[in-house]
Amino acid sequence: MVRAYDESEVPSVYDLADAPAVRDEPGFRQVVFRGIDQLVGFSQVTPEKEDGDPHTHPYEQMNMLVEGRLDFLVDGERLELTPYDAVTIPPEVPHTSRTVEGETATLLAFWPLREDRLHGTAYQEEFPDL
Repeated sequence: MVRAYDESEVPSVYDLADAPAVRDEPGFRQVVFRGIDQLVGFSQVTPEKEDGDPHTHPYEQMNMLVEGRLDFLVDGERLELTPYDAVTIPPEVPHTSRTVEGETATLLAFWPLREDRLHGTAYQEEFPDL
């Protein structure tokens, strides 16, 4: 994992609504923000997002819904999240989500530092050596 940072750039504040997206596709826009050992995904999900197949990954993921409603499928069980609901998805557990009744939702996902998303944090000046 990349753990070095430029101490002269800390603390840094970023408006995630204006940060460059690591994923930007119909119905789904995600920005990532990193710390030294953690990563946060800021996702906006709209009704245009197609239903995705459940997926897994080798790390825990915690989610908190900020606004809207989301229908989560976690290990075959359906959950409807409303604002401020939080759910933990253990490693290797299949999951996916979709909006409810045409609503737009904003979701925060918390992960350990993910190598596959680091490129999305290049805007962060405190981590210049990605």
